[in-house]
Parts: sequence; C-alpha cells; structure tokens
Amino acid sequence: MTEISLQAVFNRAFTYLRASGVEMTVERYRTLLHLIEESVASVGEGGQGDELLELVMERIAGYFDLPETIPPKANPELCRGSIGYGRDV
Repeated sequence: MTEISLQAVFNRAFTYLRASGVEMTVERYRTLLHLIEESVASVGEGGQGDELLELVMERIAGYFDLPETIPPKANPELCRGSIGYGRDV
C-alpha cells in the first residue's frame, strides 16, 4: 500500500462529518475508527492509499445518519416586471 497517513484519512472523514452537521460523540468517534479499520482490512496490503480514502468516504453514509441536504436553486425565480419602457413622463 502506498504511504498515506491514517491520521489524514481520519481527519478527512471527521471534517466531512462535522461539515455535514454530525455532532461527534464518543460513540461516533468509535464508529469512525471502526469504519477506518474495516476499510483498511478491505483494501489489504496490495491496495493504494487513495483507495483507502475513497473507500472510507464511500462507506461513511452507511455508518452515520447524515442530515438530508437540500441543494440551492440554480437561479432566482422569474418575475414579470417593468423597467419603465413606454411610460409617458
């Protein structure tokens, strides 16, 4: 396996969880460590470091209840209006 710090994988997953609004408790820390442990076992010795990070990030939704995100609208609503053409002043 190529060199990748397990701390870097933990930090990336932890930051993602916090940014998603998940409050980290002792039990959730343990769940995160368990997720990383299982991912290391799945990747094995022949795997690449980036595969480990990818696998952890793919599996994170299966281990944690992530809040539903509602994407913002792509543009504002269209409203009919007038900019004053044709008005007698």
